Amino acid sequence: MTPDPHGLAGWLPGLGPSLDLILGLSLSLVFLALWLGARRREARLRQTLEETRNSTREATRREQARTERERFSRELTLALQGSGDLEAFGSTLLERLCRNLESRAAVFHYRDEDGNYRLGASYASNASPAFIDRYAPGEGLAGQAVLDRQRRLCQGEAADGVWVSGATLASAAVNVIIAPLVRGEEVPGMVELALLREADADALALLDGALPAAALSLDILLTQLRARRALAERDRQLQASEARLRRLFATANEGIWTIDKEGRTTDLNDAMAEILGRPREEIMGRTIFEFVDAANEAIFHDQVRRRQQGETGAYEIALLRPDGTQVPCLFNATPLLDDEGVRIGSFAMVADLRRFR
Repeated sequence: MTPDPHGLAGWLPGLGPSLDLILGLSLSLVFLALWLGARRREARLRQTLEETRNSTREATRREQARTERERFSRELTLALQGSGDLEAFGSTLLERLCRNLESRAAVFHYRDEDGNYRLGASYASNASPAFIDRYAPGEGLAGQAVLDRQRRLCQGEAADGVWVSGATLASAAVNVIIAPLVRGEEVPGMVELALLREADADALALLDGALPAAALSLDILLTQLRARRALAERDRQLQASEARLRRLFATANEGIWTIDKEGRTTDLNDAMAEILGRPREEIMGRTIFEFVDAANEAIFHDQVRRRQQGETGAYEIALLRPDGTQVPCLFNATPLLDDEGVRIGSFAMVADLRRFR
């Protein structure tokens, strides 16, 4: 076959229109690819920006929620520290929790001296059989939460036993939160909250953040109340003991005479006044040396010195009555000390020896 002397060059003039079309299509495809790539990059950038904004918003929301939880815990702690009794404590705790968790009814139980949980306060009105006056650890859902030391969230049928009563209707609670106030290994109190909507994560986090502060405040209050009761019981016992001693003091057949460090009379009973032959009022505040002659005054001075040295002892002395007669007496004297062991005077049991001679 004889080659075409013109070769490919002979074909080119015929391909001119087709080549322009091909080049145009190629350029269009290139521009289309570039445009699509730019759109994809733009879409990815928008998605990245949106994810960044969402992440920032979520981080901001979490930070705001954390700040709100800390603020609520601080304010709750301050409010609870002002409570003087368990009813005030429970009312304050429930009112604050219900207001922030949108609860419509709540109860607070505290652990009593027997280890059971007694109703301390309630919030709003309710007709719930779950809000009982007293229960033991392990008894019912609340009692089981005491043993577990874990918050419980009851939903659906588990919450149907709780009804929130209002002025015009009564509605079943959607959620019931049973929250122990845990302090180390102890559970000094329990809180139950009835909600008419589902408890979200933020509400539960707010509650969980507040419970330790409430448990600490309750533990402090219970300690203070126990100390007050112990002091009150001690005072009652001291008063009862003092009353018994006062009765013995007043009705004793023997004379009883107490003096201070200077020998002034600070107290005496009726029997002592009878020995001295004077009214009690006339003797109070006067020194013992005023009721003896010179010889017996020396005995008193010697015995006062012995009491100052911490000695106890018995001795005879003659007391002087207003008519000039002397009454022989046997003194059994003991130093009187204050709570720090400092001598503040002396105390004597006085027997009228005329009865035995």
